[in-house]
Parts: sequence; structure tokens; C-alpha cells
Amino acid sequence: MLAVQIVNFRTRGYLERCLETVSPDAEGSGLAYEINLVDNASGEPLDGLAERFDHCRAFEADRNLGFGGGHNLLAAKTEAAYLLILNPDVEFVVADTTELLLDALTSQPDVKVVGPRLVTATGSPQAYDHGRLHGWRAQIALRGGHSYWRELNARQEVAWVSGAAMLVERDSFVEVGGFDEELFLYKEDEDLCLRLRRSGARILYAPEVRVCHHGTVVANRNAELERSLGYYFAKHFPNRRSRTAFAAAHQWLGYLRL
Repeated sequence: MLAVQIVNFRTRGYLERCLETVSPDAEGSGLAYEINLVDNASGEPLDGLAERFDHCRAFEADRNLGFGGGHNLLAAKTEAAYLLILNPDVEFVVADTTELLLDALTSQPDVKVVGPRLVTATGSPQAYDHGRLHGWRAQIALRGGHSYWRELNARQEVAWVSGAAMLVERDSFVEVGGFDEELFLYKEDEDLCLRLRRSGARILYAPEVRVCHHGTVVANRNAELERSLGYYFAKHFPNRRSRTAFAAAHQWLGYLRL
């Protein structure tokens, strides 16, 4: 069984458009599925959505749990084998998206997370829908706590995929503790994928599956990202001098467009 889960925070307009594409795609897949929604104490009721869309349930958090906390709450409310984690501002634009992602996830036993290519409303690739894993440029970035993105056109194992749209094996998600709720917004997808990789899992990027992502509709990116970066660095990179050196090399290579 598959559980689609979406966290809302004052994004109901986007959420409705999201469900209008996701619900029929999941229904058409023939898979057993459910759609679980939570409003993150935004004061924006989700009235009517459970009645409008098949197999849909709506919940309300008593406080703003952040992106990861909201998804942890929803993951605890299902016994589904797979979690399709989505932002409310995504829309499916390719037929059979649900089925294609599940086929990719189950293609190899050690693949535990799959992410699609994210595109803008005009269809152009959206940068940083994944972080590269292979190659010296990617390794320098990762050792500095950052990521290296370059457009990919074929399936590849990657360091992480975006939490805007990711399919995760639920057992593996639970085994590593789900999302780290100290990361209120941003870096939580990288953190989750890093912990999964350290447990032996592989993360797969499937660019043949395209999902439209509007992006930056929820929060002030700069303010939230700065706090998340500080926590992420402290958690995973205790050797500050080494991390800083690799981060500097990553930035310098960026200027050279390498």
C-alpha cells in the first residue's frame, strides 16, 4: 500500500491543484493507496478535501511542527509500505507518475528512496532537486556539507533527492527515526538521505519522471536556511576546520564553473 502525504501551511490553493493531479494518477495506477493531509496549525482548515478526493484523510496539528515534524506525524498514522512525500506546491505532469516512481523504488532491493526530476511551470529543470554523489566535484561539496548539482538525464544513484517529491520505503524511514525535527525547514531531506545512506540504503534519482514544483511558497528561505545550515553542519561535521576547507574549495570551484 502507498500513502501520499502532504503538509499544508497556508497553501490550500496550491494543495487543491496538487490533489487534482495526484489523486487521479494514484487512482489510475491500480495500487492500493491513501492520501493523508495535515494542516500545520496555520489556521487554514482543510474542510471538504477528504470528501472531495477519494481515500483522503485530513488532520490538524496543534502547533507548527515544521516540514519534517508534519511528515513524521503523517507517517505515524499509516501502515502503508511506501510513503510518497509531497509539497503542496507540486503538480504531476507525466502520466503514471505514481507507478513509475514505485517501479523505480522496487527495481533494486537496496534502493530505499526515489526522487523525480523537478521542473518549473515552464518545464525547465529546477536546480537542486538532487545532490550528486559520484565524481570528485560532488565529493568535495559533500565533505563541505554542501551539494553539487548538474542536470542528469539518466537514472543515477545520488546523495539526496528533494523532499518536495520523494518516495520512501516506510520501514527504512522509521528505522532511521524519520525526519530530524530540529531541522524545522530546509536540509531535512539531505539529512534524512545521509542517514539512510549511512545505514546502507541507496538513493535513486529518476529524471525520466517529471514533477512540476512551484517552489518557495511557504517561508523566508534565507532566514530558515541559515539556521538549518548551522544545525546540519554541527550534527554531521564535527571537524569544523576540515569542513570549512572543503566548503571553500567547493565555492572556489563554483566560480570556475567546474
